[in-house]
Parts: sequence; structure tokens; C-alpha cells
Amino acid sequence: MPKLDQVNRLMIASVSPKGVLVDAKELGPVFLREAPKDSKVGDSLNVFLYNDASEQITATAAKPLVALGECAYLKVVSINEIGAFLDWGLPKDLLLPYAEQAYPVREGASYVVYTYLDNSGRMVATTMLHHHLGETSETLKVGDRTELLIAGKSDLGFKAVINGEYLGLIYHDELSQPLRFGSRMKGWIKNIREDGKIDLSINTLDTQTRDQLELRILKELHQAGGRIELSDKSSPEVIFSVFKVSKKNFKRALGKLYKQHDIVIHSNYIELAEK
Repeated sequence: MPKLDQVNRLMIASVSPKGVLVDAKELGPVFLREAPKDSKVGDSLNVFLYNDASEQITATAAKPLVALGECAYLKVVSINEIGAFLDWGLPKDLLLPYAEQAYPVREGASYVVYTYLDNSGRMVATTMLHHHLGETSETLKVGDRTELLIAGKSDLGFKAVINGEYLGLIYHDELSQPLRFGSRMKGWIKNIREDGKIDLSINTLDTQTRDQLELRILKELHQAGGRIELSDKSSPEVIFSVFKVSKKNFKRALGKLYKQHDIVIHSNYIELAEK
């Protein structure tokens, strides 16, 4: 049986001047919005099924910004007495009830939400991600590459949705670039804590990449005549502007080069060591 609030593969049942209908099987013939101009009876296509503003089951060939059981970064377009309404790419806005707001939301601002069915069977949004996404995992392992969605911020760092299923944390000192809510990026499992919580990194963890950073620093020093105006005391922003890495990884590379007697570290610059 076709499922509401999800993409279904359905066949076109009829084409007329009044519009296109798709065969939604047990749900009957359903009007198709945004139908392709060359639609023909018998064509099979992916459509999204949902209840429109009149609570009529409707299909659309347009792809919404989120489906049931997914996370997305959506904009608040209006607020009334029952909650906020989000733009999810369809004519009927998506409800974010007051009871599902972890914090007050503002009209015109965007937030990371998760979608689920409420007690009446209606798809709604929530910013209480921890109620639906796991904060621990028995399947993720240190070093696993993941897909991240930046969802929030705390005193320790940025909270991220992992593979659409779990929540993890990127510590501030791990940042190699400024982060924005709603950004999607690659990440890695850095650590699984004793309590099962997941620590993340957006910097590659392989030895080859770390070695390449050390070589880049040496190359930069040689090209600059043996000295560059960076040190382990430089700001994360300045370090990132030059090497596109976090301050922590930069300091780690400097420490290894120093132990190998390749460089000398001063308070506001580094230079090649005399050999």
C-alpha cells in the first residue's frame, strides 16, 4: 500500500484537461500536482503523497524538502496559536507544534527539525531531536565516515545529526572551519565515550593526511624564506585561512616537526631549524 508523507512509485491512471491522476492502489485515484508536461497513461513515476490543506490525499511530482522520519533545515514562515509553520516545499506548510519546540522559534528563521506522526496520524515537525534520534549507537565505530547535519550549539561544541539516525558532538577545538546550522558535510566518528555518547570530527583522521599537513607546513616555510607569521598561539581563524585545518591539528603537526628538530616555534612565528 502506498505510504503518506513518503515517495512512492505510482502509475498514471488518466490524463485529461482537468489534470493528471495517479493510481494510488488502495487509496484510489489521486490528483497529481506538478505533473510532467509529457505525462501519458501507463507512465510510472516517483511521487510524494500527502494530505493537502483540505485533508485530501494529493500527489506531487515535486520533491519536498523532507519526508517522514527525516531531518531537515526548514524556515519558519508563520506562527499562530497552535504553533509554527515551516516551508517544506509544498503548498501546505508543515506544523511545528508549541509542545514540540525545544526553544521558542522566530518567524523568518530556520531550524533543524525531525518529522514524525503525531497521535492523530498527521506528520508534524519537532526540534526535540533527542526524543527521536539515538545519542548512543552499537553499530558506529571509531573511524567510521558519516554524513552530518549541523543542528545546534552548546558550550562544548556543535551538535550534529549522524546519518539521519543519531546525535553526536563536534568539540570547539576540533573545528577546522566556521560551522552554520543546517550545513551538511562529511564527518568521522572520533570517539565513543564511556556513557556511549558519540564524539565527532570533521577533519580526516588518517595518518597520511596528518603527514601531508606536516609536509605542507615545511613547504610553506621554504617558500617563505624559512619563516612564517604563524605559531601555536595563532587564532583558529588565521590558521584555517592558511592551512584549512583546525588549530588542534595544526598544533599537533607543529609538535611533531619540533620534536624532529625541523622547526623552531616562537610566540608569534615559526621558522626552519638550522641543521
